Amino acid sequence: MKAENFILEIGTEELPASFIEPALKSIKEQFKKILLDSKLSTESLEIFGTPRRLILIASGIPTKQPDREEIITGPAWKAAFDENGNPTRAAEGFARSKGVSAKELIKIETEKGIYAGIKRTIKGKETRNILSEKIPELIRSIPFKKSMRWGNGNLRFGRPIRWICAIFGKETVPFSIDGIESSNLSRGHRFLSPEPFDVSEVDDFISELESRYVVADVQKRKSLILDGAKDLAEKAGCVLIDDEDLLEEVTNLVEFPYPMLGSFEERFLQLPEEVPIVVMKEHQRYFSVKDKNGKLKNYFIAVANIKPPEEELIRHGYEKVLRARLSDALFFFNEDRKRKLEERVPELKGVIFHDKLGTMFEKVERLQKLTPKIAELIEGNSEKAERAAFLSKADLVTEMVKEFTELQGVMGKNYALLDGEDREVAEAIFEQYLPRFSDDQTAKTKTGIALSLAEKFDNIVGFFGVGLKPTGSMDPFALRRNAIGIIKTLTENGILIDIMEIATLAFNIYESQGKKLSESNPEDVVNFIKERLKTLLSEKFRQDTIDAVLDVTNNITDAVERIRAIDELRKDEEFETVLLTMRRVMNIIPPDFHATSNEIETDNEYERQLLEAFKTIKEEIEKDIKRGDYKSALLRIGSLKRNVDLFFDNVMVMDKNEEIKHRRLSILKLISETLSQFANFRNIRS
Repeated sequence: MKAENFILEIGTEELPASFIEPALKSIKEQFKKILLDSKLSTESLEIFGTPRRLILIASGIPTKQPDREEIITGPAWKAAFDENGNPTRAAEGFARSKGVSAKELIKIETEKGIYAGIKRTIKGKETRNILSEKIPELIRSIPFKKSMRWGNGNLRFGRPIRWICAIFGKETVPFSIDGIESSNLSRGHRFLSPEPFDVSEVDDFISELESRYVVADVQKRKSLILDGAKDLAEKAGCVLIDDEDLLEEVTNLVEFPYPMLGSFEERFLQLPEEVPIVVMKEHQRYFSVKDKNGKLKNYFIAVANIKPPEEELIRHGYEKVLRARLSDALFFFNEDRKRKLEERVPELKGVIFHDKLGTMFEKVERLQKLTPKIAELIEGNSEKAERAAFLSKADLVTEMVKEFTELQGVMGKNYALLDGEDREVAEAIFEQYLPRFSDDQTAKTKTGIALSLAEKFDNIVGFFGVGLKPTGSMDPFALRRNAIGIIKTLTENGILIDIMEIATLAFNIYESQGKKLSESNPEDVVNFIKERLKTLLSEKFRQDTIDAVLDVTNNITDAVERIRAIDELRKDEEFETVLLTMRRVMNIIPPDFHATSNEIETDNEYERQLLEAFKTIKEEIEKDIKRGDYKSALLRIGSLKRNVDLFFDNVMVMDKNEEIKHRRLSILKLISETLSQFANFRNIRS
């Protein structure tokens, strides 16, 4: 069958950088679905994008759908024809509704019996017609963080659409959306090649755009920026500071990237180096550079959207804007240094944390109680922890952080060091906010870990307690991120603590302030954190294993190690033995059964053998669990199989004699309680 290529280009006003990647992914997935639903195929499917265009190119799409047979069933055969084979009113009515005569009905065998029906061939539609019908729907469905109607139009879109180029083969795919007609016209760079041009060959479209100063390939644009920036840094005797997030953003801010080297006065290097870096990145989208020893240098690399005819003039403009920003920062820094950080803490009484949870000063008071408790649990220094908690939010009322909010924690750390505070205390002020994003580091100092955990537990407990839990995709207080931060901080630092204990402490501290958290309880918080852990682990481990372990422990780090041990043992031929043994012991015990004593007197050989075999390994199992040697513990459990089998094969557990029944269940309960320290093996499947 003949095949052609298809191109869709949606030309827009400049889209925000963060809009482009999700929009392109949506276009690709939606187009795949159109092809699948239409019984069409494609040899390749590519997406390209810039701030002014979203592009999809598909090659080798058949020019029409394949013909297909359709079977339509009607009434049961016995109801459609009488004993003489004559059609009934049911058959004639069905046939008439389908535009055929009753004589054309055929027998169709189904799982429910034989029915009357018809078989007909459905001619495939022309692909161009399918695209005309479906592409407008695809465009309307592209998701953006924020969409709105533009001008007098009704279409909600990230930015106004200026043109739509849609071509299949050599013909335009005709459709109209919000008054914009599709065509075979595209446009080059807004300033360097603004005139429309005919798109005659889909195969040459991307190179045609490049000849008109548009690098549509996102990865190629990224490489041009990165390679150019590295070259400029090297020429200045510097090294580019890696920043993948900034690179991604700048890539989607330009169509024809042109990196340029600029500089700023050395006097601004007296600022903590994080300040110029943040100002350059967050406010100007400039790349920073350092010398060979890792010290920040007074250069930057900006990326223009064109190669300017007067490069020096543009560079001067970049430098002028940055100079103004850094001058402000230096002024704020010098003003802030006139007072110590600790002197600012009372000002937090005027900063609202949340109207239902009080001021930031009250939050500090809670952190001063919770952080030392956590520090004790992780063998940290409780005095340092309390001091770090006291200073933790003071930088929020500094002039620097008021102006550059991205520097909270960063300035707290730097001001604390300049005030002569203990280095670990200062580091903790910064570490409390870690991790800030998915690939970010976690706190590493004991004091920082304690403060980071306290900060996050205080947030989750507080907002849960006043009924402000995340719902669906809505999480305005970033509580899911807080939960993931708790998990990462615990697991990456190998910290073995019970999160129920911390959640309960946090609840009690809120209560001691007179704040009633009536909408939740510590268990809700623990379950919320566990649900986030389940999501994180679900790609690596089986769900039944995850559920079985998290059923019996609130120790996140320990839970991960147990899950990993069970997952490893699944590969071992011994696993089935272990699993069968544990299930056989546990499954027969009624849920509400309670043994009266751990000292069990037996008068049966098989009872005695099982009890003695268990007592022999019980202490070793508990030692294995305590030191985290979970595979060894599991294999020891498997060694009980012979005695468990003999016990069940030779005694009636649910004996009619209540005393005997209770004794035998007590033996199994004793074993079960030890096994249940590890996981709820009832939930684990083979």
